[in-house]
Amino acid sequence: MVELNRRGFLVGAGLTAAGTLAGNEKVLRGGLAEVMPPGVPERSTPLVPPGARSLAAFKRACVACQLCVQQCPNHVLRPSTDRARFLLPEMGFERGYCRPECTRCGEVCPAGAIRRVTPEEKRNIHLGHAIWHRERCLAVTDGISCDVCARHCPVKAIVRIPLDDANVQGPKVPAVDKLKCIACGACEHLCPARPLPGLTVKGFEKHREVKPMGDQDVLAEARKLLEAGKVSVLLAKDGVFIASGNGRGLGPLLGLLDTRPAELKGAWVIDKVVGKAAAALCVKGGATRVHAELMGQAGADLLKANGIAFSATEIVPLVLNRDKTGSCPLEATVKDLADVDEMLAAIRAKLAELRKAPQTT
Repeated sequence: MVELNRRGFLVGAGLTAAGTLAGNEKVLRGGLAEVMPPGVPERSTPLVPPGARSLAAFKRACVACQLCVQQCPNHVLRPSTDRARFLLPEMGFERGYCRPECTRCGEVCPAGAIRRVTPEEKRNIHLGHAIWHRERCLAVTDGISCDVCARHCPVKAIVRIPLDDANVQGPKVPAVDKLKCIACGACEHLCPARPLPGLTVKGFEKHREVKPMGDQDVLAEARKLLEAGKVSVLLAKDGVFIASGNGRGLGPLLGLLDTRPAELKGAWVIDKVVGKAAAALCVKGGATRVHAELMGQAGADLLKANGIAFSATEIVPLVLNRDKTGSCPLEATVKDLADVDEMLAAIRAKLAELRKAPQTT
């Protein structure tokens, strides 16, 4: 073991800090043009590496030896200049992002502040989640088609959705699945918006480690999220939530069918309300199981006819509209249809009609 005296430590820390600051200068890409690196966003909670468990635990155990900073192959770690955490490593994405296959920081940490994790374990550790900033996104500010964040997200937590629901052919913008995002920083680092990126990562005080759950635990956790209004539909596979959607009516489930077909296929769909229209989307998407807090009998019959297992907190003869004065308009649309593709076309047409209708207050 190398003995590190006070002078050597301070010199090494200074050199490391200098190297980090140098990353904020203009760089040349391909020798053709100067490219300004992304700016440094303010974070209310500093990001610390996977394996650190929490910000508090990391602060207690870290001795600020800088080994993880020096050994980070992606230049994500740097010494903090904050007085309360001076020289303690923190994560930043101006020069790179935390690649899911890299576990170097845990391998070199001598103090146990960053425990060793395998790449498989690391993919289940959520340091925080990305946040989209409408006012910075090039799709909004410049009207260009940009898919950098969605294309490079290693866990496929970002999809592109229409900026305007009424204009599905218009500009598309990122939508972050917060249950799936692991806060690796790829979107923040690669976003071409300047001076600050259009997506930034918000850190958690305590890391969330996702471990496979039993069916009862999956359902219990899903119901908590649904009741809290954090999501309106969830997809689960092998005891882990893999995607979610939020919004009113059938929109979130239709969005998952359109943007996450691979996840929907073979998934357990957990939704607030499932009538015949929602059941048709589950059949079309290849779901293998469906649970609803409220399920219409026609939806249950369609799922049963297609060999899809289902459960419900309550099954009712008819899914009503929001005013409870009659049938849900989408249920009425598919009531007399038997073919799933015909149902899907009818659902899309009805949704387009409802979006164009004047809103009453």
